[in-house]
Amino acid sequence: EIEGATIQVFDKEGNKVDEWVSEKEAHKIKNLVEGETYILHEEIASEGYVKATDISFEVTEEKINQKITMIDKIVELQKVDVDGNAINGATIQVLDKEGNIVDEWVTEEEPHRIENLIEGQTYIVHEENVPEGYVKAKDIEITVTDKKENQYEVMIDKIVSISKKDLVTGEELPGAELEITDKDGNVIDKWTSTDTPHNIVGLEEDQEYTLTEKTCPYGYEQAESITFKVTEEKINQLIEMKDMPILKNIKVIKADYDTREIIKEDFIFGIFEDLECTKLIKEVKSDKESATVTFEDLRYGEYYIKELKAPKNYLLSDKVVKIEINDSGTFADGELLEDNDSVCTFTYFDKVIPKIQTGNETNYILLASSIVISLIGIGIGIIILKRKKNIND
Repeated sequence: EIEGATIQVFDKEGNKVDEWVSEKEAHKIKNLVEGETYILHEEIASEGYVKATDISFEVTEEKINQKITMIDKIVELQKVDVDGNAINGATIQVLDKEGNIVDEWVTEEEPHRIENLIEGQTYIVHEENVPEGYVKAKDIEITVTDKKENQYEVMIDKIVSISKKDLVTGEELPGAELEITDKDGNVIDKWTSTDTPHNIVGLEEDQEYTLTEKTCPYGYEQAESITFKVTEEKINQLIEMKDMPILKNIKVIKADYDTREIIKEDFIFGIFEDLECTKLIKEVKSDKESATVTFEDLRYGEYYIKELKAPKNYLLSDKVVKIEINDSGTFADGELLEDNDSVCTFTYFDKVIPKIQTGNETNYILLASSIVISLIGIGIGIIILKRKKNIND
């Protein structure tokens, strides 16, 4: 038994013969006549119930008590996300065919029993206000059937997210100022990207929008705008906008310190994060044909380049070259380098290993000289002795 419904009974001329508010016990209808036909009408349904369709019944002449049953059904509606989880905080309206609001509420965890519905009628469920981060769902049409079965309706809210990424690494890119506009150019949402995707606010299904990067992060090229449509499919959408980092190639030419001639021998350079050259980023072997080493795809920042292996017959230099890449250009030890299609070049000079005579070589020369002098001295002595002998004879 449903309490609180206002019930009326009319005769075939439309005259009201009885009216009451339903209680826990069944009501004994007054003023009926055997053999006559009447209409049982629900004037006001109990809260949360659908107004039942009128029932026609006849009072028979059989001497048996009659029981007429009028059944009220329930139509519930729940607001959920695409995974079926309840969404709180959405303002929902139900409108009749004339556009009149017959019920309005704010969604909660439990389904809502729609009030003031009538069996056999069609209604529009409209989402007036959507919770932050969700797309406003398109209106849905529901028909309250005559079947004495409760109806359960669902309105689904989807999410459209924007992911701002580094084109090279694919990682989320913080620091970009982004904006969403509708087809009339009105700003719908704007935010600064973080390390997680952003759920757009203020979108509606079946509408087109444009994503624009107003300011790109430092060291990146600004991306082109993206136009997208919010579909009616109850599937979350992810829009990706990727920024290309500004990359430079640093080419090191190896040359002779004195002659300034290019050295076409094998050598190795390393690029480091720190001035002390303890944090190696990578090392690169020389291209023997071009006598160069190239460090590719360097982003904005500071780097330090040092020779790790010198060419044959050359001294290993301890010189560390500081490389700075920024909006003003590419610098080597403070000197602006010429940029040719993102390739910046500087020359690194090495000195030849000097030829030094060893101590052993010097001793051999002295020894040989001493021997020659001694031999000359002996020869002169012999000659003098011979002359003396001849004189004496």
